[in-house]
Amino acid sequence: MSMSVQGMERTIFETPRAAEYFDARELQAQTGQPRSEFATVVLKELLDNALDAAETAGVAPEVNIEVSAGGDSINITVADNGFGIPAKTIHKILNFNTRTSDKAAYHTPTRGAQGNALKTVLGIPQALGGTYPVVIKAHGVRHSIRAWIDPAGALRVEHGEEQVNGNFGSGTQVQLSVPAKGQDFNPEHWAQAFALFNPHLLVEIGVSGSLSYRANRS
Repeated sequence: MSMSVQGMERTIFETPRAAEYFDARELQAQTGQPRSEFATVVLKELLDNALDAAETAGVAPEVNIEVSAGGDSINITVADNGFGIPAKTIHKILNFNTRTSDKAAYHTPTRGAQGNALKTVLGIPQALGGTYPVVIKAHGVRHSIRAWIDPAGALRVEHGEEQVNGNFGSGTQVQLSVPAKGQDFNPEHWAQAFALFNPHLLVEIGVSGSLSYRANRS
């Protein structure tokens, strides 16, 4: 008696790489954090970038954090005293099929070596249902960026640029809003943690416009 074994056919689904940055489950896998910690992930990624930027510029790092509650959103602003992100780098970051990093080719242990930090920062608000753009100010240019995946699965990017004369320092300032629902967020804790583990770092944080916390270790 002969038996024939029929193989099971599997359908192969192909999704764009960009979708990884705008889907909550994919972002949980990338960051290793549950969606309830996404606001914390954003703050930590921005703090890592700010610290790297100052160290690359060869200056003592100074980071200013502003956090406020606005309706149903958590508004986060992080500014550093580094060289500032050039416009051409921001354009590269908006290519979600590549990684953009100045550290990927180096073996020295460093923060943000994966090259996807700002991509996750752009994607997290949208993954949580937010619609506000992320605003990046550097080199006298204000970048207003909103990126999302449309119902057909295609990446959409709106990127506005304008010259600004505001006094936001010589480095980079990033502003964004994260939907507050379901978030477990303690920005003061992270300010303290970064100051503790980076003794050369000055962190200034203002929360909700009424609480001012300053972490400075020497």
